[in-house]
Amino acid sequence: MKIVTWNANGKFSEKFPAILEENADIYVIQECENPEIVNSKKYSEFASNYYWVGENQYYGLGIFAKDNIKLKLIELDDKGLRYFIPVTVNDAFNLLGIWTNPNMEGSKVLHYPKEITKYYDEHKDSGFFNEDMIICGDFNCDVRLADKRHGKNVLEMAERLSEKGLVDTYHYLNCELQGEESIATFYWYRKLDKPFHLDHVFSSPDKVKDLQIGDADKWLELSDHMPLTFEI
Repeated sequence: MKIVTWNANGKFSEKFPAILEENADIYVIQECENPEIVNSKKYSEFASNYYWVGENQYYGLGIFAKDNIKLKLIELDDKGLRYFIPVTVNDAFNLLGIWTNPNMEGSKVLHYPKEITKYYDEHKDSGFFNEDMIICGDFNCDVRLADKRHGKNVLEMAERLSEKGLVDTYHYLNCELQGEESIATFYWYRKLDKPFHLDHVFSSPDKVKDLQIGDADKWLELSDHMPLTFEI
């Protein structure tokens, strides 16, 4: 099974044909429209099997799947944390789509990883979090962002998820440390000299067989984020 996570940077209903070239079974998309408000037959056909959350109808989080994939939403209270979609896939494994977007005043940077840690703490004993699950999306987490407090929170988040046997798949497969990534997933203001690694996939060490990050030469025309494509 192939899964893609991508922050489309808005107007996903116009951009989605590009991501279809990845020929994935499941697409976890950040900053996308609620399909209910889009008057597009092609987008409606694409979004025939989906879950979406968001307050701004044009910038939310969605999980979209091919029609032969069974998605079932798990009823977990997000306690106001934004944004998370917990589902089971084909009754075989759990998938948590993420777009961290703290609902608070002031700088959000410090709190991005804290949103994930809080969500984990809230539901770690629910049975949803386990070593066979996949967590992916735009975490807005890079230890190099802002000050050292953000970096500390990122490492704390990764450590907490490791309690369930989950690792940051990119770092595990490439033998790289947090903050020393050789491939970026995000370019500040779409400038190649401002690379960061904000998008992540967490899984058990042997769950993901391959993970590829989109080429900036292609994807910067559409978004400041690169898609992450992986197979399980």
